[in-house]
Amino acid sequence: MLSILIPRYNYNLVPLVKELHNQVMSCAIDFEILAYDDASKHNYNIENKTINSLKNCTFKELPNNIGRSRIRNKLGLDAKYNTLLFIDAGTFPQKKDFIKNYLVLKDKPVVNGGMALLKNPPKPPFKLRWLYTKKRETKKGLHSCNFMIKKKSFINNLFDESIIKYGYEDVLFFDTLKKNNCPVYVFNNPVLHQADDDANTFIKKNENAIENLVDLINYKKIHKDRVRISKYFYFLKPFRLNKIVLFSFKVFKPLLLLNFNSSRPSLILFDFYRLGYFCSIKNKE
Repeated sequence: MLSILIPRYNYNLVPLVKELHNQVMSCAIDFEILAYDDASKHNYNIENKTINSLKNCTFKELPNNIGRSRIRNKLGLDAKYNTLLFIDAGTFPQKKDFIKNYLVLKDKPVVNGGMALLKNPPKPPFKLRWLYTKKRETKKGLHSCNFMIKKKSFINNLFDESIIKYGYEDVLFFDTLKKNNCPVYVFNNPVLHQADDDANTFIKKNENAIENLVDLINYKKIHKDRVRISKYFYFLKPFRLNKIVLFSFKVFKPLLLLNFNSSRPSLILFDFYRLGYFCSIKNKE
């Protein structure tokens, strides 16, 4: 009755799968756990292949990297049960009754359990990612890293496969559900986010996300006022203040990067960096 689906890239999945497996086994229901590796660069697959020895569990390595949207769609379409529970690699259930809590709501079309964070901050250069997750991502209502959906609802509202790189595929997915009158029930059943990207990796991911955002706005898939960065840009542009932001971004970029790798990274400066990067892309159009 339940398909647990885990898209994976560069993670050891064994602890997560074992925890989910133990929980769902105690529920005495029909289930499967599908974990697909999106042609990772770091090889944890010797460990991950042990997942295949667990009852009703499958670990599969994809030959080519197909991106965050396509791998989710593939998992959902391959699932054999009508209730799909998506859990991202790099997360871990906060509660021992995580699966049971979801099963209580199994008749709802879409359910989102949210995200929590490890309490103790890491040392630099990993603190920026942890701080951003704490202050921003855990405050966001909907997360593709932890949600349950009926297969019919999923098939009718697939992730946009034009989005290959990191960023905004979840925003577009949940916006599509809303547009198609598919309500999302939000409740407190979070996964813990490991927030283990170093600052430079996280900055690169955000640059990819901003590139996605520009494309999605240009193709009218997301409204320019839907996201705060683009909303600020289009507010500044009539006054040509975006040029000042872009100039400042280029001048102070080395100092900003130093801050982001420090023990006291500033989210205000990180917001400015993201806005500056958005301005740099728009300036090339």
